[in-house]
Amino acid sequence: MSSANSSSPALAIGLILATGTVLAGMDGTAKYLALKIPIIMVIWGRYFFHTILTFSVYAARTRSLVFLKARSPGLQFIRAGALFGATCFMYVAITRMQLADASAIQFLAPVLVTALSGLVLGERVGPRRWMAVVFGFVGVLLVARPGSGVLGWTALLPLATAALLAVYLIMTRIIHTRDDPAATTFYSTAVGAVVLSLVVPFYWQDLTAFQWAVMAAMGAAGSLGHFFLVKAFFLAEASMLAPFTYAQVVAAIVWGFILFGDVPSAWTLAGAAVVIASGLYVWWREALIRRAGRESRD
Repeated sequence: MSSANSSSPALAIGLILATGTVLAGMDGTAKYLALKIPIIMVIWGRYFFHTILTFSVYAARTRSLVFLKARSPGLQFIRAGALFGATCFMYVAITRMQLADASAIQFLAPVLVTALSGLVLGERVGPRRWMAVVFGFVGVLLVARPGSGVLGWTALLPLATAALLAVYLIMTRIIHTRDDPAATTFYSTAVGAVVLSLVVPFYWQDLTAFQWAVMAAMGAAGSLGHFFLVKAFFLAEASMLAPFTYAQVVAAIVWGFILFGDVPSAWTLAGAAVVIASGLYVWWREALIRRAGRESRD
């Protein structure tokens, strides 16, 4: 990382916090719309407007369509499909449970990446990291409380989101050395936008001008959130920023209270704390290993 980049850690952290706030707000907006129109229209709006905005920005920046070229279209399709599935499960989940509950369970994804890294990428995953995976699941159980009748089967929805997000992140690791980031960013939502545009007419319901505006804002929020994320990781090291990504869980609690009057239970707060602690432990262990590797080379 260049010295120019390393001089902006405060801005990078601010962008990460803004990312969590914007993306949690987008989820809250999706829940608001889903209470009034078919959920498939909500997901379509999130993908369609996000894709249109991303396309417009890259086309204007490059003055060409070169960013549409993907060297690994199959991998791009799998990655985009995983994100699409994660979005579908998450948006159905937030119509049936509090934003805080869904977000807490969803953030098991970084911990699951640890498990998949060993199975898919052949990376060594030691016993301490596996313990973090186990404790992450314990946190999910605290939120879901199976058998209590509070969430029931609906807790499986954000859990599926977490699993698919983990696949998405693993595929991102694989693709980043093969394709240009612009192509990867565009196809992240373009695949879902095309698929949904073929299906959504069968579920279409007339929208008010306000609902159109909210839907467009939701897509813009998704695009803006991802822009903030990319910019933040350009300005500072990932190892420094990783802990702050969990601010999205806090933002989800705040948005849930503002928009719907949701107050998270003590179980939700405890479970979220365990999931976050598991993720932070994985981050700390990886940072420790990287530091030891640098020192051994020195």
